[in-house]
Amino acid sequence: MNHHVFRDLVPSYMEHLTSEETNRQMEVHMEQCKDCREYVHNMQEEWMSEHVHVQAKEDRNVDYFKKVRSKNRKKLLTIVTSLLSLFLVLIIGYYLLYIKMWIADPNDVQTTIQTQGNTVTVTFTPKQDNRYLLLRKEQVNQDYSNNMIVYVMREDLSTPANLMDGINITYTFLDENTLLLDNGKEKKLTADDKLSIQYKDHTKEVSLMDLYQPDH
Repeated sequence: MNHHVFRDLVPSYMEHLTSEETNRQMEVHMEQCKDCREYVHNMQEEWMSEHVHVQAKEDRNVDYFKKVRSKNRKKLLTIVTSLLSLFLVLIIGYYLLYIKMWIADPNDVQTTIQTQGNTVTVTFTPKQDNRYLLLRKEQVNQDYSNNMIVYVMREDLSTPANLMDGINITYTFLDENTLLLDNGKEKKLTADDKLSIQYKDHTKEVSLMDLYQPDH
């Protein structure tokens, strides 16, 4: 194998692309030719140096992209966390300022009982400004509303104006022992028939028979 052919084959030899027979011939030639042997040695050092440089560059690029991804991930996480925190603050703020409703304290509610003919009206009004009441009525005995839960709520722009004047429940009596139901039927009252009004810390009970006090 002459020198020119040998040197042309060196790059392929170093990349392990040559056949076994060619490798054998090149190794024999290197044993016999000092110049070609040094040529291969120098090529190997140059190749190794270039390979190390390329690998280092690739490693730097990989590290750079990892850092970029890590920074972007942290930025994205920070943005998402900030938006979620802001959204939560807005929701809580809106809830506390405009939506929050709680069971009323009896000291904050004025209860008035009015009788007109056979009609008795129990009215609940808030004692504080910028408050209005909500009354949840329940028919425990399925005949009439005898259980009330009084809620208080802050005033906002959507507050119905009529609720600010108070909320009420009305009963129609035929006599002190007889209640006229909404369906037109009559209900004979006993001592067990009571109006139960639930506040924040206790429940007030009023006998329905005691509500009826006809005009004299």
